[in-house]
This record gives sequence, structure tokens and C-alpha cells, in this order.
Amino acid sequence: MLSFVARNCSPVGKTSVVFRAAQKKFFTTLIGDNSQFKVPPSNASSRQVEIIGELESDVLEVLKIKGHATAAEVMEVLKEKREIAYTTVSTTLDRLFKKRLVERKALPGPGGTRYLFSLGKDEKLKKQIVESTLDRITSAFGETAYSAIYRRLDSLSEDELDRLKKQVEKARRKK
Repeated sequence: MLSFVARNCSPVGKTSVVFRAAQKKFFTTLIGDNSQFKVPPSNASSRQVEIIGELESDVLEVLKIKGHATAAEVMEVLKEKREIAYTTVSTTLDRLFKKRLVERKALPGPGGTRYLFSLGKDEKLKKQIVESTLDRITSAFGETAYSAIYRRLDSLSEDELDRLKKQVEKARRKK
């Protein structure tokens, strides 16, 4: 599986793009001046869309698979791939919550409040993040990026390809 991961590389304020396939990193390069992109204003106020980092991407992947989970449950899955502390996972989930990429529900109980996290439902925000990331990647890598995206399409199931074709046809009709 080929994926693109962009992350903020503090303190230099540059964005790093990592190309991964089957959990193996191929290369990393610094691009751009910062880790945020402007998006067209929605309702009169301008917003910033942040690129998600590698750990945030891994956490979202766990939530996508599990549906919902506590920070401890997410940590247990992530520990299979990396050494990670509970506080790191908890902080990452909180950042994803502040970015509106995950939702959380408080579960009071013995020992304090636990939070149950699930993927956010703001499809517009998700689309903006993906489009911003793809814009940066295709601007930086041109044909190489297009080629990688095309190769990724080869791994989609017939159902996924059919859904994608319908979306392309719909977009072409709007033009």
C-alpha cells in the first residue's frame, strides 16, 4: 500500500513529505515554508487547514479500523508498530479532536473520566486536508507524484474503482 504522509518538522518550520509503502519509508524531503495551508473562506472567515503528521495518520487509521476506542486501546494497537507512551497517544488524540478530525465522548467512571474517540464526520474538512496535501506533493514532485497515485489506483478493488469512476463522471458533468 502506497501512502503519502506529511508532517511538521519543528523547529525549522518546514513540512516533510514521507512516501510509505507497506510500512517502509522510501524518502523524505522538506518542502514549503510552513505546515499550514490557506483554504477558501467558508462563511466570511478564513480558516487554516493543517497537514496531519505520521503519528496522527496512524491514530486515524486505528480509529477507522476499530470504529471507536479509548486512548489506551489506540496505544495497544500502535505498540505493535512502535514504542509509544500513553501520554503521546492521548495528546495526539486531543490534537486530532481540536482539528475536528475525531470526536470524543466522556465516559465518567472509577479513576476519573475516560474519553471514547471516533472518526470525525466533517467530510469537507477531510477533503480539504487531502487536497492540500496532494497539491503540495504534486507541485513538488510533478510526474513522479501522478505516477505514484496512478499505481495506487491499481490496488483498488472493483467496487472502489466503480465508486471512483462515478465521482469522476459527476465532477466532469459539473464542468
